[in-house]
Amino acid sequence: MPDSPIRGDGFTIHSLFGQFQFRLDPYQREYSWGRKDVKALIDDLARHFTEDWSPRHERRDVADYRPYFLGPFVYYRDKEYAALVDGQQRITTLHLLLMHLRRLALSADRPEYRNDIAALERLIAGVTFGDRAYAIQDDKRTVVLDMIYEDKPFALPADAGPSVANLYERSQEIDSLLPEAIRDEALPLFIHWLLNRVCLVGINANDRRQGWEIFETMNDRGMQLGPADLLKSFLLRKAGNRDNLPRLGDAWSTMLTTLGTRIPQVATRFFQALLIGQYAENVDEADDIIVSFHGWVQEHHQRRLGLANPPDFARFIERNLVRLSSRFVTLHHATQVLEPGLEAIFYNSRNEIDQMPFLLAVLRPDDSDAQFRDKARLVANYLDLVFVRRAVNNKMRKSEELYLDTFPLIPELRRAADLDEISKSLGRRSFETDVDFTGVKQYGLRPDNHSQVRYLLARLTSFVEVESGRPNEIFRYLDMKEPFEVEHVWADKFDRHQPEVKTEAVFRVQRNRLGALLLLRKSHNASYQDAPFEQKVEWYRGQNHLAASLHEATHQRNKPFTDGVVKRYQLGKLFHPVRRFDMAAIELRQQLYERLCEIIWDPKRLGFTPPSTTTVPAPPVPVATARRTRAHYGGVTVARLLKIGAFGVAEELILTYKGNQYRASINNDGQIELESGEIFDSPSPAAITVTGKSTMNGWSAWKVNREGKAVPLFDVRADALARGLLEGTA
Repeated sequence: MPDSPIRGDGFTIHSLFGQFQFRLDPYQREYSWGRKDVKALIDDLARHFTEDWSPRHERRDVADYRPYFLGPFVYYRDKEYAALVDGQQRITTLHLLLMHLRRLALSADRPEYRNDIAALERLIAGVTFGDRAYAIQDDKRTVVLDMIYEDKPFALPADAGPSVANLYERSQEIDSLLPEAIRDEALPLFIHWLLNRVCLVGINANDRRQGWEIFETMNDRGMQLGPADLLKSFLLRKAGNRDNLPRLGDAWSTMLTTLGTRIPQVATRFFQALLIGQYAENVDEADDIIVSFHGWVQEHHQRRLGLANPPDFARFIERNLVRLSSRFVTLHHATQVLEPGLEAIFYNSRNEIDQMPFLLAVLRPDDSDAQFRDKARLVANYLDLVFVRRAVNNKMRKSEELYLDTFPLIPELRRAADLDEISKSLGRRSFETDVDFTGVKQYGLRPDNHSQVRYLLARLTSFVEVESGRPNEIFRYLDMKEPFEVEHVWADKFDRHQPEVKTEAVFRVQRNRLGALLLLRKSHNASYQDAPFEQKVEWYRGQNHLAASLHEATHQRNKPFTDGVVKRYQLGKLFHPVRRFDMAAIELRQQLYERLCEIIWDPKRLGFTPPSTTTVPAPPVPVATARRTRAHYGGVTVARLLKIGAFGVAEELILTYKGNQYRASINNDGQIELESGEIFDSPSPAAITVTGKSTMNGWSAWKVNREGKAVPLFDVRADALARGLLEGTA
């Protein structure tokens, strides 16, 4: 049998970047993937990797991990290059990821990572006539790729094209999208899994014309049945007969029309959220629904969905799916605009919280519009409250953590009979919690929490504006395309504050504390540059009230502000002007921001019923959820090492960077506490905070004294694993 004239070959990431140097076909569109696209790819990779990974595994164990298929790409040979016709977005993003993993491996400063780094470098770029030649050849991108590769400061040129600008923006976000375990503990294993167990299929066209014919055929012709079509076929086959089949088909079409076609994958999102919200009992089941919701329904329709007879299936289509699809559309619309009463849905969307399963868990097909909105409002408010509380306590690295840790709430919400039970359930969880807003006392800006700090400042600023009688501009504050950014009241001038702060480390921490930050228009912020506070405070007068409140005139001539905010909420001791913005002023503002948080996110204000003294405690986290959460975010923590005696309470940690020495200690809860008072659950954020670097492996950077030698926490962790001391601990 003759070989096919068009070949499709499988490639691992290692063979893909090892065999090809790509160039972009002239007709290729710009590199256009946004944050959500990159996040979706990294989340998929991280999820599949962590399902097999264990902290006890070695590099060689990766060979037994399940492979992961990333789809096809189309190319044709053009001299020494492989010209990409389709697949640029994925391959460009993978190239960025390889460079970022190299940077993480370098920052770990571990001798045993040398071969891992070398493996990445061979794939990222070769050498042509003495110059670095990146795996994707494009002269316009070389400058920004050099910056990423060499980890140097970079100012995007004003005339940078769309691809170059987007490439730079995505490169700045990858670190925040990777789970912490992958950034340090599991880094070498993830590198080898990515290189050797992640695969693509390359379709080799003979020339450009044939490449585009293949591309068009793959995208425009031969439409295959999707998951929604397969679910429809199953449900109608089980429910239909000659009499009702046309009616049920019309009902299905009505549902799809309601959902609309303008939102990509909207039907899939609806079915996944509905099934998880109303039927899944744990994260494992939720993952199965994400992978194949139509398959899950076929397997569990009788036992879990209660669909046994044809009338059950007909009712499920006409009552559950059709009615709740319209509710889903309303909820999705609320993620895009500020819907009165449903504002928290918009906020959660901006914080990338997977909220739809929680919202659909409480809904019933027969709910009135008022009941539907009240239920959705309560659940969205609760998720927003949990997000902010965790953020200010440095317990919110990725929004997916909230979904995983809060998942046990879904079955509880599902069982709530009415709005009153929902309010009581959320009230109990709101008031009986181990995190509140006391974390604001030490909260501040770090390289890895910029979006959270901006969100918090936006909410505080908007609250003060609205209570002062001004329009609510929160939509603009949170829109990343709008010209607002975080303003440091202290200019980046250590010498101005040295007599008070003594060291650059203390200066950096104080300058980045929440109380020393504002949210201002970008144009105004840029114009202030390095001006001292005494000059900037005059400019702040014309800005939002949170900024203007630093000037005494705002308190003298602005009755809507003084009556609507200061007096109404009894903030006179905290909300007053300052003549000199020193550490005492920062501390005062820190207390003010803490109090504003308590007011804005007061559980009673959000509609939750306080628990009585006889309230039954919240149910424990199911085993499946706890296991999956650990898998996603690492199994070895400082707290666990403290528990087994690998560390001692109050033991000193030392980090040396660029000739400066930073100190911290381990507190009773197994957290890392800096000299300035900030508390972290993990070493890496603590290292980033004191050094100001955008990324740093804290397990390698922080060291403890062992018999007169400075030993990295990395080695303490490795020793505990090797000796089996962590078996059975959690």
